[in-house]
Amino acid sequence: MWDTPDYGLELKMFPSNNSMSSLTFVRKDVPIPMWNLLLLQHPVKRHNKLRTERPRVLYNSSVRTCEFWKYVRRFGAWNNAAKQMLSTGGSNLSLDCPLKKGVYSLNVITIPPDTAFLKFMYHPNTIFSIHGTVYSVNPKNTSSKQPICHYEINTTVVKTC
Repeated sequence: MWDTPDYGLELKMFPSNNSMSSLTFVRKDVPIPMWNLLLLQHPVKRHNKLRTERPRVLYNSSVRTCEFWKYVRRFGAWNNAAKQMLSTGGSNLSLDCPLKKGVYSLNVITIPPDTAFLKFMYHPNTIFSIHGTVYSVNPKNTSSKQPICHYEINTTVVKTC
């Protein structure tokens, strides 16, 4: 994970209930924040294989935070997970443009176990990676963006029943 002097992100994992929390430190207003999310499925390592397979891209998308709900409504699994995360008590994550200076928290980040997307992803002993990048988009030239934060989360989906 890396951040900049103007923007910071702290993620905490809670294995006891398979959740995370985040604290976002915005030290300078971000005119147009944009998130990029990349979800990768890494191939299972085989002992007798000579060539290395590349990870499979399951999801790759960028969205400006102020257009988040317009965008996420098109994807049922993400929409339900987002509603659950953003409606939990104590979270004050802002989806405004510009994103004002402040500290923002997202307390209980979980994906409901009955989410159809998780059933699609289940492959025993397979590692999945989430690569996230937060950009600041220039309002005068919207094709120009500056990365302000990057994080990576690696996990294995385990079937418990």
